[in-house]
Amino acid sequence: MTRSTALVTGAGAGTGREYVKLLLAEGATVVAVSLLKTELDDLAEEMAAGDRLVIHQADLSEPDAAERLVEWCDEQSIVVDTLINNAGFAVYGMPTEVDLDRVETMIGLNVVTCLKLSVLFARRMRERGRGRILVMGSTAGMAPTPRLGAYCATKAFTNTFAWSLGAELRGTGVTMTVVTPGGFRSKFADTAGVSGPALLTKVYEREKLDAASVARKAFAAMRAGKPTVTVGSSGQVAKFLSRIVPPTTMARLLRSM
Repeated sequence: MTRSTALVTGAGAGTGREYVKLLLAEGATVVAVSLLKTELDDLAEEMAAGDRLVIHQADLSEPDAAERLVEWCDEQSIVVDTLINNAGFAVYGMPTEVDLDRVETMIGLNVVTCLKLSVLFARRMRERGRGRILVMGSTAGMAPTPRLGAYCATKAFTNTFAWSLGAELRGTGVTMTVVTPGGFRSKFADTAGVSGPALLTKVYEREKLDAASVARKAFAAMRAGKPTVTVGSSGQVAKFLSRIVPPTTMARLLRSM
């Protein structure tokens, strides 16, 4: 990846921040995109990578965010060789009680912007005959989970869309890697407001996997051109159960735990 350029969304914290570190270590120039300017400033100070790290603050949940980001890259003469589609968040709670505006924002970021960025950059990569795209899906997209139903639906979309796009890009020189982690230590649960059910609480409290480990395994899979990788013990369990337990049964089981 020496002298290549990568764009990472959700770069201010968690796996996004770890992807930035890995890319810089490979010698790439990295465009780090995040909603929070303070996180980006901290990242720039920590990395001390000079002009190899370009920070860009943007709200990627907005309807035309993907188009505006691509336009900004064009204005800066930035040609993206690697796209890390990492930004996303969850809304936790009973569907009849959650803030629907926040749910809509989540869908805009997790689904619409993820799709648009993948397609817009994939078109350009295909024309050049090379490129890599990594999409952060989730095993949550394989199992309907009460109180996280809308989030699971966004990840079900992300998983299936990215797998499909990856198949369509085969033979073009552009690779797609879909990462489906289970629970791991990050700000995810706090941001989503996860509480209540003992099972979910235990998954996030007891999981030894952290964001750095997830990013390293996902990065290695992308470098190897693998179409998909599941990371973490809870992720492997969820993937296995999704194949043998009917979704309606899974939802009832998870509701009672």
